[in-house]
Amino acid sequence: MMVEIPLELAQKCVKCGLCKSVCPTYPYIEEERGFARGRLALAEMVLKGELPLTEEVALQWDQCAMCRRCEWICPNDVHYKEILVKAKELQNQTLGQSLVKKAGLKGLELMQSKVGRKLVPLAGKVFKFIPKDEIKVFFPTGAKKYMPKFKEDAFELRGKVFDVKNPKATLLFFTGCMIDMFQTSTGKNVIKLLNRAGYTVIVPEDIRCCGAPHYYSGDTKTFESLKEHNLKEFEKYSFDAFVVACPTCGGALSEDYGLNKKVYDLVELIQDLEFKGDGKRTTFHVPCHSYSAMKVDPKTFYTALKKVEGDTFVKAEKDQSCCGFAGLFSITNPQISDQVQKEKIEDLSKTQADVVLSACPGCVLNLKDGCIKHKTGQKVMHIADYLAERLKQD
Repeated sequence: MMVEIPLELAQKCVKCGLCKSVCPTYPYIEEERGFARGRLALAEMVLKGELPLTEEVALQWDQCAMCRRCEWICPNDVHYKEILVKAKELQNQTLGQSLVKKAGLKGLELMQSKVGRKLVPLAGKVFKFIPKDEIKVFFPTGAKKYMPKFKEDAFELRGKVFDVKNPKATLLFFTGCMIDMFQTSTGKNVIKLLNRAGYTVIVPEDIRCCGAPHYYSGDTKTFESLKEHNLKEFEKYSFDAFVVACPTCGGALSEDYGLNKKVYDLVELIQDLEFKGDGKRTTFHVPCHSYSAMKVDPKTFYTALKKVEGDTFVKAEKDQSCCGFAGLFSITNPQISDQVQKEKIEDLSKTQADVVLSACPGCVLNLKDGCIKHKTGQKVMHIADYLAERLKQD
């Protein structure tokens, strides 16, 4: 079946070029194809039959990090994500998908399957004997990254209800792949914070990957399958709203699932809590999908951090710039990703912060990798972990 991209969506772009100013990849490609305007123009030309869909054309789309900062700044409300997803879907049907992408996306499916949920904790028992928190992994694309280890308590939160007396509301916590398997303490701290804020929290038993990595890669068939499974799982529970600690998951749920319930970022719900620090200097990296997909005001994070008594919050100059991770993008485009990451780490280093915080598990992974590689000595944490450690006692 041939994929159809509504031509009017692509033609909505008036070619003003404002997206060039915020595109993380353009400074390292420095050609028209290196930012949204050029990538949209290629999609339009392919649609009109003016340009054949070749590997060279497809490469321009694959070099997009899908941060969607172009949408965030676009004065004409161009739906860049939808156009690129359709373009990549056409690319997959015409040229096929790379083995690296296939393996990465299939891995997310398998690890979240019933068998995977048994095998991952077993792998965690083996990895716990490795003393370092991160392991240097070499990928066939030439990418080298310090990756977190599988955790022994992976998926431990699944199928549980964390009650409080007289709750403000009941929330369904969509944990996400990274928290489920690699950053399990973050999941526990999300629940700790929400319980203290007066919310009952449900963690569904059998949710799978949200499907955002598949959708952004043009694998819409798998995305729809994962979405259908998750929607059926949601129906088993009675709750008032969704909560996430990963903005990519949150963006998928709020934009692409057709839900009739609100999707909140954790930090939006804990503004009334009080925290006491220990004299640390902190800074914050705003995940791209927090504001481009979930539409969360970055000030929400700043407000929470400024309330930590005794600690000092310092805003980085480029706090809303991309960190260069973007999931599989950092594996398939290691040179561009590393350059974007380096710029981000240099900016964070200028703050002289002791602790670098973010609200995205993927960003936390990539910032840790960058701080290790560039030897900044800065500690990187998810904001949920940082705030949970500093909760004032009742």
